[in-house]
Amino acid sequence: MKRILKWAAIVLVVVASGGFVAFLYFIPPLDRMPADTFIKGELAGVPSLDGIADPAERALAERGKYIIVSNSCTGCHVTAGEQGPDPTMYLAGGGKFMSNTSGTVVASNLTPDRETGLGTRTDEQIIRVLRSGVLSNGRMASHRVMPWSAFSNWTDEDLHAVVAYLRHLKPIRHAIPDPEPGTAEAIVPGAVELGYGADYGKK
Repeated sequence: MKRILKWAAIVLVVVASGGFVAFLYFIPPLDRMPADTFIKGELAGVPSLDGIADPAERALAERGKYIIVSNSCTGCHVTAGEQGPDPTMYLAGGGKFMSNTSGTVVASNLTPDRETGLGTRTDEQIIRVLRSGVLSNGRMASHRVMPWSAFSNWTDEDLHAVVAYLRHLKPIRHAIPDPEPGTAEAIVPGAVELGYGADYGKK
């Protein structure tokens, strides 16, 4: 009887293991799923570009919108509200980060506001940040805070699409503070980088 139970247990384990392996095998890999599957909800809440009259310009901006959302730019360049991201402050900046190399940095305002956003930046300056991390003031953005190295291999067409999209955003006045010295280790000993949302208000 014990021998039968032993073999029954072995068979059960083998069958269960085989079933589990088969289950894993037939699950589609995440990298084979369309990005639309993951960003569909977020795209629905992004401001519409229907106001762009030129179909070619609208198509270019739509491509830029898709790149921005699918690359999670909205995760950092966000203004916090009382219950999460403030939808009226789309891409107006506010995500706060602290690293041991850059101090405390707040994600910039990407709207075309001329005083607090990208309104006075040239297309070339914006592309330079995305491609090489060089800011308009000539300083290098830390890759720990601004992951420009992940965008550096975008095609020229994609970079121009992103710029076109940013140009068509609603300008929002939202001043972002300059980086401040400090280290993440001062808050959490041994930490290399910290990231947390912040609300700097509508200035």
